Amino acid sequence: MASTTPPTPAPNTAPPKPKPSQPPVSILPTQFARAYALAHPALLLSLVVYRFTSVVENPIAELLGDIPYLVGLQAVYVMGCLPPAGSEKDPSGSGPDASEHKTIKKSASISALRRRGKATGSASWSTGLVLVAWKLTPALLSLTLTALLATPVLAILLILFGAPFTTHHALTFLCAAHMALLSSFPLIYTHGVDGTVWREVWGAARPLDAVWGGALGTCIGAWLGAVPIPLDW
Repeated sequence: MASTTPPTPAPNTAPPKPKPSQPPVSILPTQFARAYALAHPALLLSLVVYRFTSVVENPIAELLGDIPYLVGLQAVYVMGCLPPAGSEKDPSGSGPDASEHKTIKKSASISALRRRGKATGSASWSTGLVLVAWKLTPALLSLTLTALLATPVLAILLILFGAPFTTHHALTFLCAAHMALLSSFPLIYTHGVDGTVWREVWGAARPLDAVWGGALGTCIGAWLGAVPIPLDW
């Protein structure tokens, strides 16, 4: 009687899950960054609660007047808690651990420059230039791109999702501006204009970190906020 060979199990042919082009964004390893990253959502919510009555009574004027406060809170968040675009890239290809080490090393070098300036008792021009180049310049560029690109794109998306096309233009644009500051400003600051990253953003393929999670929460919250509108007789 011929012996039968047991069937060979079929190999797992499922394609591996593609890795993101950049690792998840981490909060900077400083005491201020960790503390403010926790306080920032509470400050945003307190601003909404404090100004909610004014928004209902005069939404255009109130939303326009709230933009400077929102810009200030978001600027402190991105400059104080997040690494600017390019600071987490690892040109040697050593992986995310080396990227994190590089970010920590750069933060430590800036802290050393600050301490050196305090020890000498005078403001150091080199320290100021490093701080401006590493923090303020990316923040200003990100804010400009948020105003010129992200706000009009989100306004168009709001119209496509049901906002009035021929009326309420100011309200639609102000809503888009608030959404852009909450979602796009941190994304542009941390990822710049990297097309691969933005394709992952639009495809919802980014790892869930503080920046992408905040942007996703802004969009989901705006959509959920519009759900009860048909019930408003």
